[in-house]
Amino acid sequence: MIDNLKLRWRQYLAASLASYGSLCTGMSMGWTSPVLPQLRGPNSPLLKEPTLQEESWIGSLLVLGGLFGPLITVPLSKYIGRRWLIIGSNIPLLLGWLLAGVASNLETLYAARLFWGCATGMQFATIPIYIGEIAEDKIRGSLSALFLLFINVGFLLAYAIGPFTSYWGLTAAGGILSLFYVPFTWFIPESPFFLVLKGRSEEASEVLQKLRGTSKEAVLPELEGLQAMVAREFKEEPCIKDLWATKGNVKALGICVFLAMLLQLSGIDVLLFYMEELLVKVGSTMSASMGTIIMGVVQVVTSCVTPLVVDRLGRKLLMWTTSLGLTIFLTLIGVYALLDSYYKIDVTSVTFIPLLCLIIYMILFTLGVGPVPWILVAEMFPPKTKCLASGICSFMCWLAGFIWTRFFRDVAASYGIYTAFWILAVCCGIGFVFSATLLPETKGKTFDEIQDMLNKRESRQEVKPVDV
Repeated sequence: MIDNLKLRWRQYLAASLASYGSLCTGMSMGWTSPVLPQLRGPNSPLLKEPTLQEESWIGSLLVLGGLFGPLITVPLSKYIGRRWLIIGSNIPLLLGWLLAGVASNLETLYAARLFWGCATGMQFATIPIYIGEIAEDKIRGSLSALFLLFINVGFLLAYAIGPFTSYWGLTAAGGILSLFYVPFTWFIPESPFFLVLKGRSEEASEVLQKLRGTSKEAVLPELEGLQAMVAREFKEEPCIKDLWATKGNVKALGICVFLAMLLQLSGIDVLLFYMEELLVKVGSTMSASMGTIIMGVVQVVTSCVTPLVVDRLGRKLLMWTTSLGLTIFLTLIGVYALLDSYYKIDVTSVTFIPLLCLIIYMILFTLGVGPVPWILVAEMFPPKTKCLASGICSFMCWLAGFIWTRFFRDVAASYGIYTAFWILAVCCGIGFVFSATLLPETKGKTFDEIQDMLNKRESRQEVKPVDV
């Protein structure tokens, strides 16, 4: 019992310290919700009020910046390791807060958002892999869910601080919190897998002993397993062709790319970036700032539950049930907005519906559609292709997010906010069908067992390349 407590405590601490940066990027992502109304007010740092198009660029450029993250992490990951990439992601993060703090024109704000996006993209492409490599199979899902928990804490901080302080107060708070990122991440160990890959097996053994809270002899079987995996998988340098070298790799890439894009096409960034504005548009009578704080609290509380259920209920069940729920409640919001804004029907007796639906949306997203794609990215690929595959999934996720955050407000302005919500509902409906029919279950399986499942009856020694 004591050994189990040590194991869990040490691994949860390492995963939490690595995920702290996502709290800072969560603040930068939620920053737009309280800040955009301030940019239109008398205390704006800008010399003139931004237009609707310019505000859309402020929101969407962070997601565009996320495209650069994988382009940085994938080439460097095999040379400097996960730990230094996690530490290094704080450089564009701090630059973003600095630029936002001194901004007096849109160009500087645009640059700040791009830097924040780059940091976020680096973290999304690196931290889930790092956590997957330091965790034991039984708690891998729980540890991976911490990444989303810290992001949601960051959103809550932005929502809670923003309405009660100035533009500069919120920006300074984000910058100060980001300053702690380097000292916190300095104490995380390097991934044992990376150390074995670089021939530093003695260091890998020491790291495993610390993470598992046990002796050198006790971690020897795990170390030997890593050494055998590296010897088997890395006979040659990884290359892009490895992604379709087996049927399992092709299947894993298709699943993870689709789910990573679904994460964005469910509308999460739109809702989080423009939360205050959307609560006003869909007709909620509660003040926008109070509504966003409630939403942030719901996210954080649900994120605390996610690690407890993701390894109990499994990835597949969480994905299809939550995507089905998102479909239903996004449709309801669209119907409410149609009746209120288009048909001008008196809905004062049910004004609680938009906020209630958005709260349930956040609960469902945080339980399934949000964390599961990144857990699967860390689980479904063999070590040789994991970094490259993670970079591709992250890139596609941010590409989908940029397109949708950039044009969501245009769709809402041209065709009604209800149409925009129905488009989100259709995307989630497609995700439900996909998850219920094509998504395999990886709960509790080792990496080798997952590969055997993806490749069906093919053994690892007899896997044949796919004709392309």
